[in-house]
Amino acid sequence: MAILNIKPLVISSLIFLFIESLADESNWSNKWQSMCPDLYPRIFISYVPRGNLTYGVFTKKPYAIGMKQCVETCCSIQTCHVAFMHNDTCYHVQCDTSKMCTPLYRPELVNSNDPPTMVLVNPAENGVSWSEILEQINSESDPSLIGIPDLDNTIFNTAKCVDMSDCQDNQVCMKQDITSDIGICNDIQSAVDFSINSNSKLNSIKETNTMMTKPTVKQLIVSAVSKDLRLPDNQVTLSAFTVPAEQGSEHYNYAWSLLSQPDGHTGTMTDQNKSTVKLTNLSEGLYKFRVVVTSANAYGIAYANVSVLAPKRINQPPIAIVSPPSQIVKLPNTGAVLDGSSSTDDDRVIGYHWELQQGPIGYQPNLVDTPTLQLDSLIAGNYTFKLTVEDSDHVTNFTMANITVLKLTDYPPSAIAGQDIIVYLPQNTITLNGNLSTDDRGIASWVWTKSPSDQNKAVDMQNTRTPYLQLSNLEEGMYTFVLKVTDDSEQSSTAEVHVFVKPPTNKPPKADAGTDITVALPTTKVLLNGSNSRDDIKIVSYHWELLSGPSKIEFSVMNNSMTNVTKLTKGIYKFKLTVIDDNGNKDSDIVKVEVTQNSNAAPIANAGGDQIVVSPVTALIINGSQSTDDLKIDKWLWTRDPSSIAIGRIIDGTDNSPILMVTDIVPGRYVFKLKVADQQGLSSEDTVSVIVKSDPELLHLVELTLNIGAHQLTESQKNSLILKLQMLLHDEASIIVRNLKAEPHTGRACLVFYVQQKGEKLSIPGVEVVHRLKSKLQQDSGLLQFSVTSIDTAICQNNCSGHGICDEESRQCLCEAFWMQNLIEKYFGYGEANCQWSILYVIISLVSLLGIFIGLVCGIYHLCYRVCVGRRRSRLKKKTRYSLLHDEDNCSPFSAHKMALSQSDTESDDVLFEHKRMKNNNDHVRNGKHGKNGFMKNGSRIKT
Repeated sequence: MAILNIKPLVISSLIFLFIESLADESNWSNKWQSMCPDLYPRIFISYVPRGNLTYGVFTKKPYAIGMKQCVETCCSIQTCHVAFMHNDTCYHVQCDTSKMCTPLYRPELVNSNDPPTMVLVNPAENGVSWSEILEQINSESDPSLIGIPDLDNTIFNTAKCVDMSDCQDNQVCMKQDITSDIGICNDIQSAVDFSINSNSKLNSIKETNTMMTKPTVKQLIVSAVSKDLRLPDNQVTLSAFTVPAEQGSEHYNYAWSLLSQPDGHTGTMTDQNKSTVKLTNLSEGLYKFRVVVTSANAYGIAYANVSVLAPKRINQPPIAIVSPPSQIVKLPNTGAVLDGSSSTDDDRVIGYHWELQQGPIGYQPNLVDTPTLQLDSLIAGNYTFKLTVEDSDHVTNFTMANITVLKLTDYPPSAIAGQDIIVYLPQNTITLNGNLSTDDRGIASWVWTKSPSDQNKAVDMQNTRTPYLQLSNLEEGMYTFVLKVTDDSEQSSTAEVHVFVKPPTNKPPKADAGTDITVALPTTKVLLNGSNSRDDIKIVSYHWELLSGPSKIEFSVMNNSMTNVTKLTKGIYKFKLTVIDDNGNKDSDIVKVEVTQNSNAAPIANAGGDQIVVSPVTALIINGSQSTDDLKIDKWLWTRDPSSIAIGRIIDGTDNSPILMVTDIVPGRYVFKLKVADQQGLSSEDTVSVIVKSDPELLHLVELTLNIGAHQLTESQKNSLILKLQMLLHDEASIIVRNLKAEPHTGRACLVFYVQQKGEKLSIPGVEVVHRLKSKLQQDSGLLQFSVTSIDTAICQNNCSGHGICDEESRQCLCEAFWMQNLIEKYFGYGEANCQWSILYVIISLVSLLGIFIGLVCGIYHLCYRVCVGRRRSRLKKKTRYSLLHDEDNCSPFSAHKMALSQSDTESDDVLFEHKRMKNNNDHVRNGKHGKNGFMKNGSRIKT
C-alpha cells in the first residue's frame, strides 16, 4: 500500500514544484498584470487605432525602448489607452472613446520593414473590458478584426490567454482553475500534466499519503498553430499537439471541424480524425478550424486559423505629377500652389517630398512633405521645385515644376494741384487742395513751393508737406504754386496752380425772385426759384418771407435760393426774396402767386384711424385734423355711431372741432363718425373705432376709505399714508397709487392703489392685500394715524360661496333660492358676506335642536321627581328594633296606609323564637268582629 502511494506523491510534488517555478518566472508578468488588470494580452501588428489623429491624442515617448517599456509606462498613466509603436518610437494614445482605440488593420503595411504595432492597455470607459469591446465589434462583422493571423502575438512570456489562439507557436494555454476562463501561456517543453482543479492541489498532496485518488477527467492541453499561405500555393496542413502526449495504450481521438470560410469556398479537408489535417484547393480568405481531442478520461479543444493571401503582385514604379507644371505669378501676389495629389501608382503612394532646385538668392521656403504644397512670400525670380513620390514598395519617382514671379510695372505719379482760384480782397486766406493726385502704388510725399518767379511775393504758407496747403496774408496780384508728389520708387511729378488776388468791389447783388405764378386748386404748393439772382463776387445769403396772403403757409426751407411753399388756398400771395453778398450789400424782389379754383372738389374726411387704448383713461382724444379739402374745410361734426357704447361725456364744443375729446370712459368699443364740409356744401364722412380694454390691474386694485373729507387731506398726509401702508406690507412691496377720489355720497377721501413686488413687476392680488391690511389694522387700528372706514378691493371679488352674486354697491351677497348667509361667520367672524348655509338644512337643524331641548327638559323634570320621591320614602322608614310579638287578640290591626312592608318585615327575616297557635277552621269573631283584614295572628315569636 505504501508503494502505491509513492507515485501519486511524486506526481503531486512535481506539480507543486512546477507551479512554484511558474510563479518565479512570472514575477515580472504579475507586476504588470496587477498594474494593468484591463490590459488585453495581444500585440496587434500592422494595425493602427481606428480613430487616427482625429479622435485621439498621440504623445511621443522617446525614452521608452521596445514594446515592453512602452506598455509599462502606459500602464502607469490612467489617461493612456493604447501603447503604439511606429518606426521604433513609442507613442501613448488617448482616445475619445474605447471604440476609437480598437485596432484597424492596414494590409498595405504588412510587408514594410517596421510595421506599426499596438497594445490595448486601459479602456476609455469604466466598467468594460477590451474583450467585451472586441466581441461587440466582431458581432457586427467588422472585417478589420476577424481572422488576421498577426493577432496571435503576445506581449510577455507568460501572457494571459483564453484558448490556444492567444499563445505563440511554441506555447500552450494552461488554466490553473477549471472555473476560470483565463489561463497563462507556457512553453510546450516545460508543461506537465496536472489536475485542473487548483483548489485541490495541496489537499491532494496530503491525501496521497494515505490513499489512492480517484481517476478524474483530465483537461488536455491542446495546441494548434495557425498558418498563412499565399496563392498560388493552396494546400497546407494543421497539426494538433497535446500535453500530455499519448502514453502506453492510451489513444486520443481527434475531430477537426470547419467553423467559418470565405465566400465561394472550393477547398477540401482530409484526415479530419487524425492529429494532422490536410487542406487543399484553398481560395483567398480566412478559414477557422476547431479540433477536439478526447480519450477515455481526458478532453481538450483548440482553435486554428488559415489565412490564404492573394498572389503577390509585381510592383510598378509610381508616376509623379505636379499641377500646374509651370505657372507665372505677378507681384504684388506672393503665393502659389503646387498640387502633387494627382501622382499615381499601381498600389498607392505613401510619401511626398518637395525640394527647391533653383530659386532667387535669399529665399528660404518652408517645404512640407504633403501632396499639396502651399508657397508664400515669393519674391521676383524663377523657381524650380522637385517632387519625389514613393509607393508602398518604397520605389520612387520625381518630376519638376517651374514658377516665374514677375515684378509689377511701377508708373510715376500724377500731380494735380487743383483749379486756378480768384479771391477778392479783403479776403486774403485760401486752401489749395492736391488730394486728387494719383499713383499706382500710392504717393509717399507731397511738397508745396512757390514758383521761382514769385519768390519775392509775400504770403504765409502752412502744411506744405500735406495735400492741403493753407495760404494767408495774400496781397493783390497773381501767385503761382508748385505741387510735387513722390511715390515709393522715388518717381515724382509736379503741377502748378494760380491764385489771382483782386481788389475789393462795392457792387450790390441783384435779387430775382422769378416770374409770377398762377396755379389752380387742388394744387396747393408751388416752387419759388431765386437762383437767377446775381452778384459780381458771391451771394452768401438768401431769405424768403410771406408779405400777404389769405392763409398761413409753410416753407420747406427759407434760406435757400429755391424753396417749396405748401398749404396754399384760393387767393393771391406775395413773397419777398432778400439776397446778401460778401460785403453785406442787399437786394430784394417780390413774386406773386395766385391760386384759383376752376372746380370744387369734395373734402376728404380723416378721423385718424382706429385705436386701442388700455384703462385707466381720463379722456379719449380723437384727431380728425388730417382731413383735407382743395380750398378749406368749413364745418366739422362728430356723432356717436349707434353701435357704440353710450357711456362717455363729450366735452362741450369738441364735437364741432377737428379734435374730439370724450371723458368718463369705461372699457368697451366707442365708434364715432366725422363729417366735414367745405364752403360750397360738399361733405365727406369717416368712421373711427376706439377699443378701450379693461385695466390689467383691475383685480389687484384696493380702495382704502378714510374717515376724513377729501378736501381736508393734504399732499403730505397722502405721502405719509402711502409710506405707512408700504411699511405694513414690508419692504418687498411697492405701492402704486392709481387714484385719489371722494366718495360720491359721503365725500370721504378714498385712495385707490395696487401693490407690486419690487424688482419683479408682479402685482400682488388685491384680495391678499386686503386680508393682510385688515389683519394689521385689527391688531392696532391706529397704525395709519387715520381712522379707516373701510378697506376692500375696487371690484367685488366675493364668489358668495358659489351660491349667489356680489352686489358691487353694497358688497353684500344676493343668495340664490334656498341659500342664506352664515350667521356665525357674519356676527363672530370677519363679517364677510357669503351664502354658505342651505335654508333646508337650517330648518332641519333648528327642529332637531328644539327636539333635543324638549328632551332635555323632560329628562331634567323626571330626574328631579325621582330625587324628591326617594327622599320622602327615606323619611318614612323606621329604625330597626327587636320586640316580642303579641297575641292576635292584642295585635293592633294594620293601617290601610301601611300595607307596604319593608324588607325587614318580610318572612325572610330571621326568627329567633316562635310559638304557634292552631287556627280555627271557621272564621272566629271577637267582640262581634271578624279578624282584621282577614289575617290570622300567629303565636308569639321573636325576630330580628
